[in-house]
Amino acid sequence: MSCIAPTLSVIVGTDVAAKLVGTAGGLSALANMPACNVQLLGAKKINLAGFSTATSQFHVGYLEQTQIIQTTHPSLRMRACRLLAAKSTLAARVDSICGDPSGKTGRALRDEIRTKIEKWQEPPPAKQPEPLPVLDSELKKKKRGGRRLRKMKEKYSMADMRKLAKANRMQFGIPEESCLGNFTRFDLS
Repeated sequence: MSCIAPTLSVIVGTDVAAKLVGTAGGLSALANMPACNVQLLGAKKINLAGFSTATSQFHVGYLEQTQIIQTTHPSLRMRACRLLAAKSTLAARVDSICGDPSGKTGRALRDEIRTKIEKWQEPPPAKQPEPLPVLDSELKKKKRGGRRLRKMKEKYSMADMRKLAKANRMQFGIPEESCLGNFTRFDLS
């Protein structure tokens, strides 16, 4: 297999590459096959006789036997299998036109697959603390002028009688002069 499909052999291994090429019906047939079908090559169809499929494994064929999928975390295996199927289809296309007999393209694709899987396993970045918003008292909105604002001010403004009452009030803590009669003055405090 290293002579027939060197790029595919580097990615999935020689035994899995031989199974894929044999099941597909040749290297050119494998190259023309879409990645979603390459993923299912060699999968065993399970007849559940009407029972639920909730407990059954996901459908993967020969790609499950590769070293990349076996070393991947079980929660990421389906995602890794899709990626591996896509890259193995690209490798089969390179091999079908005899593009890279040394397998250098296969090593680059395999490294790309591994780095993507490692990136998936990294924890997400820590959430940065968000600064508090500026208080409303510091950001006073400019009110627009116009007829509506004048009407509102007029509606809620102080009445004339109230203005007179406010002007006539005594202030707290300040003594006021008062006179009782013409000649007597008292300070009330």
